[in-house]
Parts: sequence; structure tokens; C-alpha cells
Amino acid sequence: MAQRLYPLQALLSVRHYREDAARNALRLEERRQAELERYRIWRQEEEERRYAAILGASLSLEEVADFRASLGMLATGEQERFQAVRQAEEQVRQQEQAVSGAQRAVALARREAAKIEKHRDIWQESAKREQEHLEDLELEEFATPSRASDDA
Repeated sequence: MAQRLYPLQALLSVRHYREDAARNALRLEERRQAELERYRIWRQEEEERRYAAILGASLSLEEVADFRASLGMLATGEQERFQAVRQAEEQVRQQEQAVSGAQRAVALARREAAKIEKHRDIWQESAKREQEHLEDLELEEFATPSRASDDA
């Protein structure tokens, strides 16, 4: 006899897929958060190095403007990383919602399948009893001599 497939395997596969996607989104968010922290530390150290490099030096207004622009670029880099972290957090939230929805769908499908299987079992039992009753009636017809043969 062929092995029967689990009727909710497709829903279960979707649930596993969504759980994997949520885990991947979480790992991405964690990596981006760590990158942001490393960048913040590096930025602070880099600013200190740059200030130390120009300390005591005479700079033209253009060089000061370039220096300030380079510091602004560092701040922009931090802001970009901060936005990447926020986007990753939003992806995690969306994936968690998808997993939750998939879990609810699987639970509902299991309940519905259980109802159908229960109905099928009741129907099969009823059909079996009806078949047995018909077989008993046929057996009685053959086992009981007809009255016409008794009168003869």
C-alpha cells in the first residue's frame, strides 16, 4: 500500500518557509545593528584622528570647509547605516507577522481537516453498517426457505 501523504504538507511547507525568512531577516537586522555600532565607534575614533592631524596647523578657509565636509560625510555614513537597521527591523516585523499568519492558517486547516476526517469516518461507518445490513438481508433470503416450497 502506498504511503499516504500528510494532507496539510503544503501549508506546513509554507509555514517553514516563512519561519526561515523571518530568521534570515532577524540575522540581517542583527548584522546591520552590529555594523552600525562598529561604525559609530570607528567614526568617533576617525574624528579624533582627523582633529589631531589638523591641531596646531594653519588651514585656509577652503581646507577648513573640506575638513568639515569630510566630518559631515562620516555623519551621513552613520545615518545611512541607521536607516538600514530600521529597514531590517521592519522586515523582521513583517516576517514575524507572516509567520504568525501561517501558523493561524495551519491551525485552521488542521481543524477543518479534522472535521472533514471525522465526517468521513462517520460516513464510512454508516456505509459499512448499511452494507452489512444488506448482506444480512441477502443471507436471510437464502437461509429462509420460501413459504411456497413449504406448502408443496
